[in-house]
Amino acid sequence: MKSEIPIRSIGHKIVDRRREEIEPLLVSCRQQHRPIEIGLYFNDPSCHEFIEKRLAEQQLMLNTHLDHRKLSVFSLDEHENVPLLQRQIELSQNWGADYGINHLSAFSLSRREAYQPALMDKLTEQLHLLNSICRKHRFPIYLENTYHDLNFYRQVFNSIIENQFDYLHCCFDFGHAKVWSNQTLSEWLDFLETLKNAGKRLHFHLHTNRGLSDEHLSFIEAEWLDIIKADSFTTPLNSFEAIEQIDSRFADSRKLMEVPTHEAVENLHKVVEEIERIRQSKQLRSA
Repeated sequence: MKSEIPIRSIGHKIVDRRREEIEPLLVSCRQQHRPIEIGLYFNDPSCHEFIEKRLAEQQLMLNTHLDHRKLSVFSLDEHENVPLLQRQIELSQNWGADYGINHLSAFSLSRREAYQPALMDKLTEQLHLLNSICRKHRFPIYLENTYHDLNFYRQVFNSIIENQFDYLHCCFDFGHAKVWSNQTLSEWLDFLETLKNAGKRLHFHLHTNRGLSDEHLSFIEAEWLDIIKADSFTTPLNSFEAIEQIDSRFADSRKLMEVPTHEAVENLHKVVEEIERIRQSKQLRSA
């Protein structure tokens, strides 16, 4: 019997432009009961109208991704960012989103040791502001790892937990961790397990790269490029085995494929197929 976990937990990420590109993915998620994430980056009126029409017909497992270029946590108190954040939260709720994703910063922050206490103080102030807005709207935000090492995120989430910022959770980006951290996937997953045990909810972005930049490659292209095999990040697992492990350890969390739209359907099909193959192989070995 095939597992229903991948069907329930793995879906697509789209952005709010080019209706002709996102329509097949919205339809696919609706038909197959998959989650979907919508990036609120472009504010395309025709695209928004289409999304609203589709969601009025049938509600999906939906979350949004806020415009992190303008609304990152680090810059949240600048200019008109709080009103814009509130508008994006309200739009998300009108569409039926359970939560949103955001970034801590739109750029790399200081790594100089002498500035770390001041940086953490600044981020804690900003996180307090974000949590108060989320609490007011009853809308959780999941913070995504980007340009920093695992130790940086340990400090950030220690602050979140210690200060009881109850509306802030974690989004783990597979490709970002491969490029911008020195830790292995195993170390990251252990960290996520710690957050889960502390009551934090998790969300996942799945895409890959050659380790040099944030390419957002699909796993079918990665297979063609021969970079599915185990590397210094996923070792001892290959990329498909790594995704299967993520899905097994965090079965209740949504995992969104963040890949080029023209490859998205085939990519998701391939990943789910590989997860099933790996699980069947495990069952045969344990029989």
